[in-house]
Amino acid sequence: MTTRNPQQTRERLLKTAFAEIHAHGFQGMRVDEVLRKSGLKKGAFYHHFNSKVDLGYAVLEEQIRPLLESVWLRMLGEIEDPVMDFPRMLDNLGQTVPPEMREHGCPLNNLAQEMASQDEGFRKRIVSIFEDWIDGFAAVFEQGKTKGYIRKNIDSRVVARFMVAVLEGCIGVYKVEQTAEQWIACRSQIAAYLGTLRPE
Repeated sequence: MTTRNPQQTRERLLKTAFAEIHAHGFQGMRVDEVLRKSGLKKGAFYHHFNSKVDLGYAVLEEQIRPLLESVWLRMLGEIEDPVMDFPRMLDNLGQTVPPEMREHGCPLNNLAQEMASQDEGFRKRIVSIFEDWIDGFAAVFEQGKTKGYIRKNIDSRVVARFMVAVLEGCIGVYKVEQTAEQWIACRSQIAAYLGTLRPE
């Protein structure tokens, strides 16, 4: 007799839904396809989620938010000198980014482009996750100011917002072009910009 494990069932639904949303967008994701690929029945879906939108919200909070933490926030937490360390970390990003992100781009930005103007629940959750990312960068720049790596008059939060926007733009263009030249250009210009933040 098979013992049911509701948590494992929920996790399987979320992982499959995340893969479908990442590849096809939220509106292109079909619940019946998620069920087919996860090997589950409709009853399992409705036991955990009230609707497709409810599933989408859970994917944002339980799949995309932890992905941001593992790819970016953990990396930012290891930075000592942002001007030197962050460009080096970009060089090693391929080791921490899942292959699907190179093909389909940033799942957070994809959903922001697709759903932020369509659904307030999506918009608020996306804003919250972006704020966590901005907070992570701002903390790095504040620490850099304290340790003398960054000019004291820099507004760390403004710079953090700019960095997140630049990275999302770089990732988005790379998704389209799939060329090393695009990423090399972004990396070099990010490094040049960070150099302007040094104390004079």
